[in-house]
Amino acid sequence: MNDDSPRPAAVVVGGGLAGVTAALRLADAGLDVTLLEGRPRLGGLAFSFQRGDLTVDNGQHVYLRCCTGYRWFLDRIDAAHLAPVQDRLDVPVLDVGRAAGPRLGRLRRTGLPVPLHLAGGLAAYPHLSLAEKAGVGRAALALGRLDPADPELDRVDFATWLRRHGQSQRTIEALWDLVGVATLNATAPNASMALAAKVFRTGLLSEPGAADIGWATVPLGELHDTLARKALDTAGVRTELRAKAGSLTRTEDGRWNVETAGERITADTVVLAVPQTETHDLLPAGALDEPELLLDIENAPILNVHVVYDRKVLRRPFFAAIGSPVQWVFDRTHS
Repeated sequence: MNDDSPRPAAVVVGGGLAGVTAALRLADAGLDVTLLEGRPRLGGLAFSFQRGDLTVDNGQHVYLRCCTGYRWFLDRIDAAHLAPVQDRLDVPVLDVGRAAGPRLGRLRRTGLPVPLHLAGGLAAYPHLSLAEKAGVGRAALALGRLDPADPELDRVDFATWLRRHGQSQRTIEALWDLVGVATLNATAPNASMALAAKVFRTGLLSEPGAADIGWATVPLGELHDTLARKALDTAGVRTELRAKAGSLTRTEDGRWNVETAGERITADTVVLAVPQTETHDLLPAGALDEPELLLDIENAPILNVHVVYDRKVLRRPFFAAIGSPVQWVFDRTHS
């Protein structure tokens, strides 16, 4: 016997990576999904734009092998081959602040089990002294014993914890911040210890390949807008661009009304995949016990500089820098 009852309906507000992923997950689960995005494109803050004949990403975005959510997204939109991952973690690190001149080192792993997979790379890393390297090993072991879910970790910043475990300012700059800025978008004094513990335990201490780096070989717009939109269409998601949600209210029968400038959409489920201030403004009274806490979450902008040369100028696809306000440099010659 056929079931002619209507499918549950869902509205996803926000067409960034989280919103598109949520919409695809809900559609795959059998819901009737509408995706609302206020911009004329998908992709959120990981997008491309045109400057004449040049397609430019708004910044270099990378991911790690342990980023299982993003890897699922790439697989779901049939784009994993367009954003490959390194065979093994290998990061050239250039110290540009040395009085004797710049010096190049590398952070890389072997195929040994955790934590030995990083021991050889750390031993050969030229930007730290022997004592500092030994201190890193002790701090890493202490990090591995932490429970990232411990609420006490959120009461201390990462730099304070590192200093308690014998890490010098040089070690923090040349190693911990090198990874932390790229993954947490914050230097150690501004990073929650709880988040740092999660990132470093997952990326460096969970399995040998967890921190291998991947990045797109095509413009981000091709992944996060063009191919994402194709996957949404194929999944039956109704995608509305230039459609900003204005309000969210509860109906008498326990469903939700989402108001846009042009229509009212009623749904059983609503996902808010928008920044914290927009979420705060959309949430109805009583949805959270302390909604004002959303406004305490500050933004942390990333500054990117795009330099166009008339020839290829790098011998490697990317490198990291210490002793410099520029932390990562990528060659986009073939992108």
